Amino acid sequence: MCIIQVFIASHGNSSLYLGIFQEPSLFDIITLKYNLNLEFFLLALSVVLIAAAGNVINDYFDVKADRVNKPEKLIIGKHIKRRWAIMFNWIFNASGLAIAAYISYVNRNWWIVLIAFVIINFLWFYSAFYKRKLIVGNILVALMIGIVPIYVLFYNLPLDGYSIAENSSYIFGTTYIVEVVLIISILAFSINFMREIIKDIADIRGDLHLSAKTVPIVLGKKKTKIILIILSLPLLLLMLFYAVDVSLSKQLLTSIVGQKQSFFLFYCCISISALLIIISMFTLISADKRKVYLLSSNLLKLAMLFGMISPLFL
Repeated sequence: MCIIQVFIASHGNSSLYLGIFQEPSLFDIITLKYNLNLEFFLLALSVVLIAAAGNVINDYFDVKADRVNKPEKLIIGKHIKRRWAIMFNWIFNASGLAIAAYISYVNRNWWIVLIAFVIINFLWFYSAFYKRKLIVGNILVALMIGIVPIYVLFYNLPLDGYSIAENSSYIFGTTYIVEVVLIISILAFSINFMREIIKDIADIRGDLHLSAKTVPIVLGKKKTKIILIILSLPLLLLMLFYAVDVSLSKQLLTSIVGQKQSFFLFYCCISISALLIIISMFTLISADKRKVYLLSSNLLKLAMLFGMISPLFL
């Protein structure tokens, strides 16, 4: 969230930087010069509380499967009573929604509380009903991750800040911000969708105890691996588009204000992210044990991390 906020603020939505394209430094981030104010941290706290509530309710409904897949990590029913888990879920959700409502009221931006309300319900229905359904559960949990950059974008509406003489520059700059945020959201969604399917392969024994209808159970491990490899191809193409098209747009936009920038670190992030996806797929092909599947999943998580930090260097 902070990375997306820094990117948006440094590209025209900060009162401190009107019409000037600043490259964020660590000092800038630490000293909160990119609209990382108390209000934004309340927004982040709201997201953390809602995510925590989602984890609690997910563990609540996963007790039976977790006894098989990861008994050493079982918490609910072992360290925390089930009724307390439900209470924590309600407290976290209520607190997160209340904070989102406050931010919406202060900013007169009701998208914030609306999106928070939708996410809370999605997380509940995902854990209670759709997690063990074919594809649906994977899509829902991936959406919850992919929507976070868009959530930050809605928080910053309207996108203001350009003080450039040409009217077209303002329009182009706003489009550029939206384009980058959407690409990051799609990358986050796609990578997490693949990760969820890989985790379904790793958790297949426990899911069978729940009569789940996950992709590896319905189609088998071999076909699921082929599907994941096929899904990785358009993902890599999207990253290529991101590296070429968006950076060219940035160069054209910065040429208007006559300031040059280096894209070396940006290209490094995208290249490392793409390489990790490729390594993850090769790891998946040869995987036959749970820990190897989880390694493939963790490589995708690392790939998403590098993809998410790439806007810092635009």
